[in-house]
Amino acid sequence: MADQTPITELFVKIQSWARDHAPEVAFRPPAAPATLDNFSKKSGLALPEDLRRAWLIADGENRKSAGMIGNWRLMPIAEIQAAWGLLTRIAEKGGFAGREPQASPYLQPAWWHASWIPVAASDTGSYFCIATEPPEKDRTGQILLFLQDRPERPLVAGSLCAWFNRIAADLAAGVYAYDPEDGFNGEGFMWSSLEGKHIFDDFGGTLMVKDAKQS
Repeated sequence: MADQTPITELFVKIQSWARDHAPEVAFRPPAAPATLDNFSKKSGLALPEDLRRAWLIADGENRKSAGMIGNWRLMPIAEIQAAWGLLTRIAEKGGFAGREPQASPYLQPAWWHASWIPVAASDTGSYFCIATEPPEKDRTGQILLFLQDRPERPLVAGSLCAWFNRIAADLAAGVYAYDPEDGFNGEGFMWSSLEGKHIFDDFGGTLMVKDAKQS
């Protein structure tokens, strides 16, 4: 695999694209290191270094931001902590009992798992998350999509840096367009997927599974 561009450089590129093409996307000032450390302490999770580096550039987006990730907002660390805490408490109290996620050898077999860190929100209860404790340790840091009311848990990218790298490249190539009234043309940037095992097809957003080894 070719060396990836550092996530700090990628995040700056994404912000620059937003300033030029999607001014309704509003980033927050840098996160305070103590706030990032507080989430790690409260959750008991080691904060992924790429997340720390990116959020020290901008602490996600403002609440009224248009949503940089295809109309999904990058979340401030305080909102990440709140969402993680709520979902984890619901899971601990049996609130997801009876719900079975689609089986995946790459993810923990749970509707919600406390090792997932939400980083981008749909504002309807679904999140892009970083998996910090996958069954295969070499997949630590992969990006998954937590769908509140659906069993699929699509893998979107191998890491936050890999995801941002693909998004930045697609933005520069003109894959995505932004309209002040309708937002981005690609909901969640679904086709910025590096894993190739879970992708959205072109028919009504139906999820399909594809083994990259067979392609």
